[in-house]
Amino acid sequence: MTDHANLRIQAFVEITPGQICQVWNDTPYGVLNIYYITNMKWAYSIQNKLAASATLFVLCLLVLFSNYQDQKHTDNVKNSISTLYADRLVVEDYILKITIDIYEIKQILSASGGSPENIANQIEASLQHIEGLTTAYQKTKLTKAEDEKFTLLLKTLTEFESSDESISRLSLANKALVLLNELSTIQLEESKLIMRQAENLYKSGKVASQFAFALTIIILLILQALVFTSKTLKTSANASTTNLN
Repeated sequence: MTDHANLRIQAFVEITPGQICQVWNDTPYGVLNIYYITNMKWAYSIQNKLAASATLFVLCLLVLFSNYQDQKHTDNVKNSISTLYADRLVVEDYILKITIDIYEIKQILSASGGSPENIANQIEASLQHIEGLTTAYQKTKLTKAEDEKFTLLLKTLTEFESSDESISRLSLANKALVLLNELSTIQLEESKLIMRQAENLYKSGKVASQFAFALTIIILLILQALVFTSKTLKTSANASTTNLN
């Protein structure tokens, strides 16, 4: 009897009063069974809370990472579009205007009649316009091949200005037109490359978003499973307590 009383007192200390009242008329083994079930439920509840907290933390990190990736892809696409406009479309406009000026110079040189002073003034005006365009061209981002062709164009224009012979000037004008055509081809090729890069960025961003969405669904399912398991264990523990009663 003394051992049983001591055991019941120990159970009262370690179990809630409600639980000890339910088993006060049972055997000491019944008390120990309830104590074991209660402790197991507490331990599993703590594990569930830790798992849920870790899962929510991972979910928050995933959302932040997904937002960062989306912003990064958006910035890259914006940069590609900006490069396409500023370094390709605008440059193509420069090339077109320089080409028009060169053709006008050729017409002036090929035309018969007119005072030499008037011809010189017209050519000088066209050259000044070309100089302004080439200065603006130099401020854009040039590829290696483009820089080489552009350097040759500047050299050709310098030779044109220093030449006094009409035949030599016509030859240099034709050379400049060839270089301008090559520069225009480079703009087209670079524009295609930029468009492919922008398309790849869009595709990679789309895949990353889909992956993040799928991972979010999986994490939410894990959370739901943890909640369901916790409820199942609680029901099982309550049923065990009822059976002991």
